Amino acid sequence: MTRRGGKHSRPRRGRGGGSHPTPGDGGRLPGPLLRQRAEHRPQGIPVLPYGDAAPTTGTAGCSFAELDRRARAVAARLGSVLQPGSRVMLVYPHGPDLAGAFLGCLYAGMAAVPLVLSSNAAAGSVTRAVRHCDPAVVLTGSDTWTPLAVDRTRTEVVEADGVRVSGEPVWRLAQNWRPVGVLRGAPAYHRYHDDGAVGGRLEPAMSHGDLTGVTDELAQAVRLGTDEENVGWIAAVHGVEDAVWRILLPIRITA
Repeated sequence: MTRRGGKHSRPRRGRGGGSHPTPGDGGRLPGPLLRQRAEHRPQGIPVLPYGDAAPTTGTAGCSFAELDRRARAVAARLGSVLQPGSRVMLVYPHGPDLAGAFLGCLYAGMAAVPLVLSSNAAAGSVTRAVRHCDPAVVLTGSDTWTPLAVDRTRTEVVEADGVRVSGEPVWRLAQNWRPVGVLRGAPAYHRYHDDGAVGGRLEPAMSHGDLTGVTDELAQAVRLGTDEENVGWIAAVHGVEDAVWRILLPIRITA
């Protein structure tokens, strides 16, 4: 995998703890890895190995089974209206709804574009992001769906959280999901930079294989005792934003 950001100094190593990378998981795509975790350890909770990690970020205390259920429901809805490879914008604050939506895009073979909101007041930035990213669908939470500033005559906005997706119960949609073949080289994730009034930038897509490579490298860093700040720095060098590595890494390293 090509490194992003050119040459860089070796990150500082710090004292870690808790979870460690599980042998035999290297190279497994994020979607199939979560499916494996949900099958073998449904009540296990993926966590970062840092005691002060914010509980509202990443997988936010969801079990493997719950993350899988949310992802299957989102994937079932997306697969019923979009072709694999379609671009889907995710407008959420940090938390389990964002994690479920992102993983649902991976399950469905869609390319996720996270736009993490710090508060509902930030929703005005969505108009600019939609204009620059041109997503096929915008996913957002039930509390954000109504005020979201999107021209719905041009872009469909779908409510998706842990209870319902587009008005249907998550449990029912999850049962209707059918796996799709996802290639390692298929687009999985775009990082979007909001530059304020001057515009925004959509980075080229990272593939499922790219995300796997980055997550494996982060897992290796955790095994070597790299601290949280430098794990985030390594992810950023590869072009993976904070919200995304905090979703994927706990699934990779939690035994």
